[in-house]
Amino acid sequence: MYRVAIVGRPNVGKSSLFNRIIGKRKAIVEDIPGVTRDRLISTTDWRNIPFEIVDTGGYIQSDTDKFAPYIRKEIEKELENADAFILVVDGQTGLTEADKDIARILHKTEKPVYVAVNKIDNPEKEDNIYEFYELGFDKIFPISTIQKMGVADLLDQIIEDIPDYEREALKENKEKETKSDFIKVALVGKPNAGKSSLLNAILGEERALVSNIPGTTRDTVDTIFEKDGQKFLFLDTAGLRKKKNIDYGIEFFSVGRTLESIKKADVVVLVIDAEQGATEQDQKIAHLIQKYYKPAIIAVNKIDRLPKRKDILKALETQIREKLYFLPYAPIIFVSAKKKINIDKLLNEIIEVYNQAWKRVGTGKLNRALKQLQTLQAPPTYQGKPLKIYYGTQLEGKPPAFLLFVNYPQGFKANYVKYLENNLRKLLGLEKTPMKLILRDRHIEKK
Repeated sequence: MYRVAIVGRPNVGKSSLFNRIIGKRKAIVEDIPGVTRDRLISTTDWRNIPFEIVDTGGYIQSDTDKFAPYIRKEIEKELENADAFILVVDGQTGLTEADKDIARILHKTEKPVYVAVNKIDNPEKEDNIYEFYELGFDKIFPISTIQKMGVADLLDQIIEDIPDYEREALKENKEKETKSDFIKVALVGKPNAGKSSLLNAILGEERALVSNIPGTTRDTVDTIFEKDGQKFLFLDTAGLRKKKNIDYGIEFFSVGRTLESIKKADVVVLVIDAEQGATEQDQKIAHLIQKYYKPAIIAVNKIDRLPKRKDILKALETQIREKLYFLPYAPIIFVSAKKKINIDKLLNEIIEVYNQAWKRVGTGKLNRALKQLQTLQAPPTYQGKPLKIYYGTQLEGKPPAFLLFVNYPQGFKANYVKYLENNLRKLLGLEKTPMKLILRDRHIEKK
């Protein structure tokens, strides 16, 4: 297993970075120097590449601390055990003799060393990183563990530097060790839209109960399916009805499980009856998808019941787009569960949507796009002052979320933010995924 060790002097944020990478609060994080006395080791993954991450105790120069010799010994052990190192330094305090001392130790190895300059909480502080080039390492990254900034870029570089043969071996081992490498898909829609029939068409068997009685599927049926090496976990959910038609009891809880499926899903497939088009109830279900920022596909079922004319399908697509205007990113696929029309196309679209939701955009590309959009349509003024977007960075996780540093966040109205969203999707290749834009005053510093 590829091993990455986090080193640095006390209280620079090593444990915070460790917790950020593994996604759990495993290491104790306090402002008291030297809290982490032992090495903490955890297995995590990035871009589907698993690796070990190690949080070492803070390096202490003085022997007045009885733990200092032990901590130094633990760090020196990692010189042999680790394949790469992250040297965490404090971007607010600046370069110290302790940082230089640790760098001298790390120069004894020819293994990759990445300098993470922590506490760079806004773009104006990025100039603080340059003094750390004095440490003699060329891979330096501004990060903020509190604001989740820069960590993804750091991990991208670490994974990229893993030798190709070793990266492939790690991926193969991960595939052998886990059975959860699948895309979770929730099939949702109003009763009798054909969700269970669609699931059966995908599976090629009568897995879910199908009938013409609305609400036949009372529970959520989880089914694993594999196609061309890609695994899916399909959640065939009970149909969502209007509240006034829901009796407290089994169906009430079925609706609750449907909502849970939407929240847990990687991709939501909204199944619509082609003969009815998008209805008010479809619109309400789509609002739930939007509320939880879920990647989605609109599957228009039962097209075998429509006349085979392009103008009819075009009119139906227009009606759906108008009714579900708030899901512009959701592709529309015309299918027939009964005739098994476009089933493979739907599966391929699920994979495409899923991949876009996990896509990472380089900071340079993002900021070039922001500059281009501001040139094409300048932000409006606020209280007589021009609005400005200074800088943007992508946050961790999915769907894609971007933190934009601006002068007056409250001045950016919904129509301009929507302009940015729609056009960033096109420029960044994110046409099929929801997107979050978070505006923050660049003058606000979080402690």
